Amino acid sequence: MFATALSECRVDVTAVGGVGELAAVLAQHGVAVFDGVRSEQQLLQLAARLGRIVPHRDSVPSGITVLAARGDVRPRPGQAGFSRQSLAPHTDCSDRSRPPLLVMAACVRPAERGGDYILVDGQAVHGELAATAPDALADFSTRRGAYFGGAAGIVGNVFEPGPGHLVGVRLRRDGLARFAPHTQRWLPLLGQVIHRYAVSIPAAAGCGYVVSNRRWLHGRTAFTGNRTVCRVHLDSHPGWRIPVGFTDSRAAP
Repeated sequence: MFATALSECRVDVTAVGGVGELAAVLAQHGVAVFDGVRSEQQLLQLAARLGRIVPHRDSVPSGITVLAARGDVRPRPGQAGFSRQSLAPHTDCSDRSRPPLLVMAACVRPAERGGDYILVDGQAVHGELAATAPDALADFSTRRGAYFGGAAGIVGNVFEPGPGHLVGVRLRRDGLARFAPHTQRWLPLLGQVIHRYAVSIPAAAGCGYVVSNRRWLHGRTAFTGNRTVCRVHLDSHPGWRIPVGFTDSRAAP
């Protein structure tokens, strides 16, 4: 599935009122796509208008993390973003009790080949599991179904209940994730459903996205060349009213 699936989520962030439209699209869909952000400074300016920047372990003091290949050595767990390998769709900061609400990224140097953004709506994945594999969804929603992170990680699960019948997604599938047996058995099925809802967007220069980190998964395809993407985490300003997750379709009205 290609980017036309997100055509209604494309926002002109350079227009008057562009940031307000960006926030409105995020509040409704949990994802927005934009063009014309070609530098770290432009990304920081856009992020600061949308919310409060949250530093990351790998970010520079401004809060920007520059994602570019650091040689061809096989990366350690948690460092695959600094390689040319594909990245399975995931949420960021899964080892934090309170992950940042938004992930914003923009391409400042495209790859020679590959390196497309991959976005997956966790609400759609949740809905399909609810309709076709309720036992799997139940196991992915227990309170102690997975462990995310290293020695200082946390116990959680793929789908976590929140206030107001909201559900939050938390997922990674690398060496920094361990799943309980009752959850582990459903991972192949989860991977199939995620693949069905994956949307691919070419990462051209200036092309970027912002996603709700508690609803949407993001990843990329493998690439060649010197692709460089700048990323920033942030918590949106409360006035934008962007939900921390999505509404559980099974909730009673």
